[in-house]
Amino acid sequence: MILEQESQLLAQIKEGDLSPVYLLYGEEQYLKELYCRKLQDCAVGDAFPEFNLHVFDGNKLDMEQAAAAAESMPFMAEQRCVVISPFNYGGLNSKDKEIFDSLLEAPVPTTVLILIVNDPDFLPKKNAKAKKLIAHVDHVGVVMELNKRSESDMGKFLQRKAKDCSCSISKELCQYLLERCEDDMLTLSNEIDKICAYSGAEEIHRSDIDAVTEPVLDAVGFQMTDLLSSGRYGDALSKLQTLLKMQQEPLAILGAVGGHFRRISAARTLLDAGRNASDLQKLCGIPDYPARKTMEAARRFTPAFCRKAAELVMETDYAIKTSFDDAERLLELLILRLAQEARND
Repeated sequence: MILEQESQLLAQIKEGDLSPVYLLYGEEQYLKELYCRKLQDCAVGDAFPEFNLHVFDGNKLDMEQAAAAAESMPFMAEQRCVVISPFNYGGLNSKDKEIFDSLLEAPVPTTVLILIVNDPDFLPKKNAKAKKLIAHVDHVGVVMELNKRSESDMGKFLQRKAKDCSCSISKELCQYLLERCEDDMLTLSNEIDKICAYSGAEEIHRSDIDAVTEPVLDAVGFQMTDLLSSGRYGDALSKLQTLLKMQQEPLAILGAVGGHFRRISAARTLLDAGRNASDLQKLCGIPDYPARKTMEAARRFTPAFCRKAAELVMETDYAIKTSFDDAERLLELLILRLAQEARND
């Protein structure tokens, strides 16, 4: 069966009634590792894990050894657990594929086999081998797709993590942290641990986040365009200088700024058509919070400014790639010209 809700998987774990095979795939590495640990603990626990838990590196997998482990009886326990991570079904040779397929045709009832797929191209709608593996596992066990969470769920996750560290963090600061850092749960889990350790207080403040987290390029690019839209032109230039001090590539910075202005232009078009942030989310594939912030920024710009901004970004891109002028100076000049256009808008 395919579980659509993780609560069903948690119920299985709580009841100790596990399936013989689990396939965990999707974008969210943190969740795959989390549920793998929970399944391992449920299957083996303290029952001689040195004998009953077998973890195989899928990058150098000996399928015969993995099958032998899966087919062995548990040592003084009810179950044993075999984990293969990362598992690459499409990469198995014909002999190994035959061994694996035989294993799935008649799973050993006293073994829990966990397969973790990390391949981003493991997409059943586009990948025939992925579709075949999912069908195989679905027939005898559980298939779980673990993808990125919504902004609301990520905020709750951060608050739970902070609470585990005896700290609290507001919803507003959760949004700020999500804007500032990569949005995968593994990165955010590590970041909130660092922030709580640095803070040493019961409540996290923005200064704590700024002190120990390094903003990703896309986040600073977003902040820069947001500052321009709110008329804080000096602060926008300071943000650029911060990125340059971080030794970010000028073309990468330009790409981030240009990308945000393209989204602002799309938002301006949607606003003029009576649309809202949810429409921008669907159009650009971005989360709710940046979509709302982009719509807010777009309200401050005219369509004429959006067109001019696109022209200036393209001119700067061409100049960086073809002239002998200093790339950093060209970026600073771009921000100054955008600021001038925004003042006259």
